[in-house]
Amino acid sequence: MSEPMSEPLDTVYFGGGTPTVLGAETLLRLLDALKSRIGISRDAEVTIEANPDTVSAGLLAALRQTGFNRLSIGVQSFDDNLLAVLGRTHDSCSAVRAVRLAGDCGFDNISIDLMYALPTQTLDAWQSDLERALQVEPKHISLYELSIEEGTPFAKLYAENGLDLPSEDDRIEMYFMARRMLERSGYEHYEISNFAIEGYRSRHNQVYWRNEAYYGFGAGASSYIEGVRSTNESDICGYISLISSGEKSVAYSEKLGVKDALGETLMLGLRMLDGVNFGYLNERFGLDVEMHYSREISDLIGRELIELSNGCMKLTESGLLLANEVALAFMP
Repeated sequence: MSEPMSEPLDTVYFGGGTPTVLGAETLLRLLDALKSRIGISRDAEVTIEANPDTVSAGLLAALRQTGFNRLSIGVQSFDDNLLAVLGRTHDSCSAVRAVRLAGDCGFDNISIDLMYALPTQTLDAWQSDLERALQVEPKHISLYELSIEEGTPFAKLYAENGLDLPSEDDRIEMYFMARRMLERSGYEHYEISNFAIEGYRSRHNQVYWRNEAYYGFGAGASSYIEGVRSTNESDICGYISLISSGEKSVAYSEKLGVKDALGETLMLGLRMLDGVNFGYLNERFGLDVEMHYSREISDLIGRELIELSNGCMKLTESGLLLANEVALAFMP
């Protein structure tokens, strides 16, 4: 980065893999570099991702004492059979231990990831996973439906032998079962896949969903500054070589026009259950959003996928299940 930001960072997120494998000393050096070079506000949310089998009391205590205040743990499941199917290296006991240990080391703001619609997973198994998640009392829970991505081991298995995946009806029931159970337990459903105890929404992820500015550091990291979206060289050796020689690490960048940026902002903002505020968007982009997208909005209302309320556009219950289809209507 050639010039420091004019304002200190309000959120910092160490992720995109398993950063805890770097160890406390390296992680703290990186955090100190951000503090000295850019600045981090006193009440910033500073998150680090971790897998259950990559944390220890010493590591967590060191991270907490030096500024990390939010921990995101990739639990995925509390079912040992499903963890084996996913190829995870931890078991359910180590997942519970990691969450408990983080609390003992001073982390109050703990998030866990869970996956559903896994091969062989039943509704009862999913209910059990949710019950065990509630027992460890994280402040934030992210839910992800398994998707078969090209080039992954699951894609190969699916192509060669098929997978015993839950039916579409069961996948839908799993989603709404999670909503019912988590909301009854005091979690706010604030984004399609995310639930939080009041006051513990992910501040960092909301920057993305509002399509606001952010810096990305590291191989393959993306930034969005002053309407320019850029992505760093993804090859680690290539990235290090560029940085070491003082060259720019950006492999790709594009300047978004007003209408493209607006379309992206609607696509991302509709993921939040608060929806998007027309007044704010009109001022931010200098045009009448309702008029610009009048045809698309009318069509989506007619299909009962979105609703307008108090100057905001939000997904309906049906829209939550078809959020990608809704997003396509505003695709630049």
